[in-house]
Amino acid sequence: MDTSAKSASDSTEATPSQSADIGWRQAAPWLAAWLVAGGAGVVHQWQTTRIGALGDYAYIMDTAWRIAQGEVMYRDFVLPHSPLTFHVQATLIKLFGFSYQVTAWYCTVVNVLYVLLTYRLIRVLVSAWLAVGLCLPLVWLAPHSIYPHPFYDPDAALLILLNLNLLHWVVMRPVSPAVAMLCGATTVLPALAKQNVGYPYLGLVLVGVAWWGWWQKRWNEAAGVEPVGNPGGVRWFGVGVVGGIVGAVTWLGMTCGLENYWFWVFVSASGRLNLVTIQETYGDWSVWSVGAVLILGWWLWLRYQKRTGPSWVMTVSWALLLGPFVVVLALSFLVGHLFVWFDYPLLSLWVPVMMLTLVAGLWQLPSVARRATSMVGESLPWIGLTVVFFSFLSQGHARSSYGIWAFFVVMVAYALRPLVGERRQALVGWGMASLLMLSALPYIQRNVRMRYVGLVEGPRQTVSVGPLRGFTAFSPQLSNFGELLGFVANYIPEDEPVVCVPHEDPFYVVTGRRDPLPITVFDRTASPFSPEEVLKEVERRRVTWVIVKRRLQMDWILAREIKGLRELFMGRYQVAAQFDGYVVLHRPAREETSAR
Repeated sequence: MDTSAKSASDSTEATPSQSADIGWRQAAPWLAAWLVAGGAGVVHQWQTTRIGALGDYAYIMDTAWRIAQGEVMYRDFVLPHSPLTFHVQATLIKLFGFSYQVTAWYCTVVNVLYVLLTYRLIRVLVSAWLAVGLCLPLVWLAPHSIYPHPFYDPDAALLILLNLNLLHWVVMRPVSPAVAMLCGATTVLPALAKQNVGYPYLGLVLVGVAWWGWWQKRWNEAAGVEPVGNPGGVRWFGVGVVGGIVGAVTWLGMTCGLENYWFWVFVSASGRLNLVTIQETYGDWSVWSVGAVLILGWWLWLRYQKRTGPSWVMTVSWALLLGPFVVVLALSFLVGHLFVWFDYPLLSLWVPVMMLTLVAGLWQLPSVARRATSMVGESLPWIGLTVVFFSFLSQGHARSSYGIWAFFVVMVAYALRPLVGERRQALVGWGMASLLMLSALPYIQRNVRMRYVGLVEGPRQTVSVGPLRGFTAFSPQLSNFGELLGFVANYIPEDEPVVCVPHEDPFYVVTGRRDPLPITVFDRTASPFSPEEVLKEVERRRVTWVIVKRRLQMDWILAREIKGLRELFMGRYQVAAQFDGYVVLHRPAREETSAR
């Protein structure tokens, strides 16, 4: 027998095994990413058993209930937010009826998709296993692991991640013009979820698509360089972006009216902007010092990664890059013990990482201008910085970062990308991710982001029956609300209008009643009415029942928003019933008519 033929036969027989091994190596990181994403979903389900924010939940769900009943945002009632989150929840109500469990599972799915889309995006920058490591902190820091209810911040971030993944797919794969246009149309969705983040992102994508699809092609041709990716697909993606904008404008114009949308979403909502938060977020010298430490460590790595200097310099570089994360980890577990004044050690890493990302982006900009290897990869530092900056613009990092931790790990991945040495890069990346994940444990366990709901009133209560089954809050909020619902069901006819002050509970969606007022929440930045004007509007609409909440879950927030409002109603209505948490006021219709 010919030995060479036998050798070739053996080689051929070994090929399937080698292929299987390669396939497993490619599939294993994806399996690990799915496990991480599943962990984020489990953490959200666990979080729903620990905390609930009645006021925020009522704001989303009662608004969605109005939409599900046929009312139109900005035309029939006022709201200084983009419409998408409310319409999504209204659609779920139409499909499944109202149930807290439906909204809880919606948030779980958002968490899972959030992690998977982040992993796929980080893969544009670093190796598969390093991408898995950088996603590990999102088990605790995915939006609904921190905040358990549907909200526009997580929805906007999820849609940005989806759009970036679709854009990368169109850039790197041959796709039909129709598919590219459909992908491009999704670019407008983040703007319809949250205006202060989505519109800047939309503008940035338009600039990037114009550069990549048209201008860079001419640049490459002039330089005699082959274009990278699929410029034709990018151009069709850009056409889809424009089509999405036209479609959104048409839909808004035909439903609520563009003038109404502009006034409430931009003119009125601009009152929420607090430029003081810029100073609070970026004005602390300590975070700039930490940023300088990270940048110095990064620069030393770049300077000495080719072994042009003593080996100890690399060790110093590692120490500088990991040191801030080690300090934050230590502070996170010492807060409440030795350092009672330091509330947000985990959040202090945001500005330093933004500084590092800015330096890394500027450093790589000349090579990007000459020949970019990945449109999305080269755009990520500027997209990450834009999303983060505009997210922090209204409430600062302490209250606005819960939806955008994906962009934190994306910025870390971008900074790690130019650091040569895969093993060393992986050690630093996994080190940062592990320290960040451990630092997030006390942040979540203590519900730092949720302190505004009052965490020390009493033991936890969980609703066991009805549409709110599974909702958890600290007592006595839920037992008080249950007592009120029993009274309403027995004594207030369904056809008589009821106003809740300050509307901290999901009253309307639970009872199935209609809100008689053109406002959904008594918030000075959301309501155009003063307390006196609210009373006049109530009387004009002949509201005979007013429910005044006495024990607020968000006391320190709502108490100042409704100052004077409860006293006005108490002076014009009679007390019909009084409970531990509520006072029910009533004025018969005939009495109101005689008063008028």
